[in-house]
Amino acid sequence: DLINKARVEAVKSRIDNGDGEVFTLLAVAFDCGFSSKTSFNRIFKKETGLSPSAYRDAAKAKSALTNS
Repeated sequence: DLINKARVEAVKSRIDNGDGEVFTLLAVAFDCGFSSKTSFNRIFKKETGLSPSAYRDAAKAKSALTNS
């Protein structure tokens, strides 16, 4: 679904920009238009192949490598 794909991209962008460190993933998801934790987790994993927390951890590790 096109809308959910755009929402996932918005969440990924915010995580990549550090919002995953400041806000909970659920807060970011709700801010990007998701209405429930279950649908967010299911759709995010379907679109990316990773759970939201695994994506955040990978983004954090990537950021640490590029900043060192």
